[in-house]
Amino acid sequence: MKSKTSFINKGILNNDFKRYTWIGIVYLLGLLVAVPLKLAMIYTRPEAIKVNYNAFTYLRVLEFDSSPLLLILLLTVPVLTGILLFRYLQYGKAADMEHALPIKRETLYNTHILTGLILLLTPVIITALITWALVAGLGIEFIAGRNILVWLEVAFLLNLLLFLSTVAVGMFTGLSVLQGLLTYILLLVPSGLSLLVFHNLSLYVYGFPNDYYSANLEKLSPLLRLPNSTPPLPAGEIILYLLLCVALYFLGRYLYRRRNIETAGDAITIEVLRPLFKYAVTFCTMLLLGSYFHSAAQGSMFWTYFGYLLGAGLGYFLTEILLNKSLYVFQWQRVRGLGVYGLVIIVLIGLLYTDCTGYEKRLPELSQIKNVYMDSYFYPLIYEDEMYAGNAFKPSKAIYDDHDNIARIQALHRQIIARRGEEKEASSGPSGETQRKERICLAYELKNGRHLYRDYIIPTAVYAEQLKPIYESREYKFHHFEIFRANPDTIKMIDIHSRNGNKHVRIAEPERIKQAIAVLRQDVLEQSFAEMTMEKRPAWADINITIALADDAGNTMPAVVYDRVGIYGSVTSERNNYYDIGMEWQKSYTHFERWLQDTGLYDQARLLPGSDIVHAIINYAPDGIDEAGYRQLMQAGNAEEKPGVLKITDPDKLELCLRTYQSGYKEGALYTVFFKVNTGNSFWGLIPSAEAPDFIKPHFTP
Repeated sequence: MKSKTSFINKGILNNDFKRYTWIGIVYLLGLLVAVPLKLAMIYTRPEAIKVNYNAFTYLRVLEFDSSPLLLILLLTVPVLTGILLFRYLQYGKAADMEHALPIKRETLYNTHILTGLILLLTPVIITALITWALVAGLGIEFIAGRNILVWLEVAFLLNLLLFLSTVAVGMFTGLSVLQGLLTYILLLVPSGLSLLVFHNLSLYVYGFPNDYYSANLEKLSPLLRLPNSTPPLPAGEIILYLLLCVALYFLGRYLYRRRNIETAGDAITIEVLRPLFKYAVTFCTMLLLGSYFHSAAQGSMFWTYFGYLLGAGLGYFLTEILLNKSLYVFQWQRVRGLGVYGLVIIVLIGLLYTDCTGYEKRLPELSQIKNVYMDSYFYPLIYEDEMYAGNAFKPSKAIYDDHDNIARIQALHRQIIARRGEEKEASSGPSGETQRKERICLAYELKNGRHLYRDYIIPTAVYAEQLKPIYESREYKFHHFEIFRANPDTIKMIDIHSRNGNKHVRIAEPERIKQAIAVLRQDVLEQSFAEMTMEKRPAWADINITIALADDAGNTMPAVVYDRVGIYGSVTSERNNYYDIGMEWQKSYTHFERWLQDTGLYDQARLLPGSDIVHAIINYAPDGIDEAGYRQLMQAGNAEEKPGVLKITDPDKLELCLRTYQSGYKEGALYTVFFKVNTGNSFWGLIPSAEAPDFIKPHFTP
């Protein structure tokens, strides 16, 4: 009787080890190759190769997403172990023999679970110990014991979750292949299904912020979260995963005790779950194919609905075939179920289209708003804490608390809501010369602590009246221009590189740096809405501002000059103790231009007519230049001086052309201009007919 009441059975345990010890051995060998052996290979490489090696090189070995072998082992071996240990349940005779033993089902379950845990966790522990010994023995200073413990922690959790999930899923199905597939699906469903639902909601609900809600969905799936997590995992998250493991253990045990042996070979062994499985698969395949056809057809709703129909039909009848083990499923009583499902979906889509909840019209009252975030993306709100923790420079977090700007943003939002019917139709339309669009991401923080998020794509010209005062405000520019980000006292140098040439000037004197920053800020503050959003004239030059994050003694230096919470600028690159901020010397920056002239740096900073620009060749294009034509123009190389073209060598006229020409392509009458540089280089541009200098038009007039 002792064998019937024990927590485990030693005989069954020994038999499991005789049959499946090879799993642990193969697993251990694979882990040793993936981690300590790889570290040893890096350490023993020739010195000439190791010159550029650093902590990152070694630590990458312990990162799961950087080692395909390690990731494959951790994601497949626990699932395979769970399937093999309980595989007898998939065969009626084997299940009968196992359960005919004088051993309680609970004892059998516990014994197989213990076997699996020993086979999986022992290789992980041994690998961690050997890695620690190797690191200590070789003196690899870049890897600390803490790094190995973090690796061990994540590997433990992955093995536990995958193994116990596989076992629990095995109680729902009588097919080994389906058991493995459903295990991965079960762990991916929270993220995958949410992603599909959010994407499809954005097709019907105007303003739905799909990117915001979808950004951190990987956290809902341990299968995605754990291999890609930023170590170390938060304690609360670890506890949550451990509780999930405990829940999976007890769920599997409960179902194992009540499993009907006769269901071996059935796709779903629990009758009440069969319709749930069928309609869940139907719903997921419908959303998946609908999303695919919507993307492939570039937003066509006809093809989206076709994808829905095809996906629902495939998902429904494939599950019917699987559940009934027969191809003869096209019967009225079964087809009727699909029809009822289709009617439910049509009603749901109709409710979304009609905005039955008032979601699309919802707008906070001005008195309720504490502040509002407005930008062209949600990334600073979503990723700042994780991705930029400890960084001296962080991306802009454009939160507006000025009352006038809040009122302007609310007025813009009200106009968007008023035009939502028109914008729904135009949101997926083509972008062209007359269809420049702005993406507006809004996040309201209300005084009662609640938040409201919206995401729109709107035509710039239609909303110019509402956008103009916002874009021209000091608050907007402080948020969106990096020049307000840097403390002049920490700037090491300013480099100016001319466009389309090799001219370069460096400003390194502290006083001149302060002057340059001051005039650049003045130019940015005076820049108009049209210059910010519709400027097509190429910049004179690129400006690179190098900021020192530490002084010569290694002391950290203050990076932000304005004492404003959340005012962060974006940076283009990081080099040791320096950050590089990039911007352009726009043609509208007149204060900076005059400053360069006053300091004698102007001639070194840009290409000049006469000395640098040899000549310009202008031709007339009465029908404009489309995208294909412009690409052809850009690839044409050196222009031939054909009869009828206008060749300009006069410096003053060349300067007018340089200040007027635009990039891109355009409809309507215009002039193409080809600039020849004394270095042999050349570049093209366009001059709209209405903006052409007076000396051009007479040449092409009959």
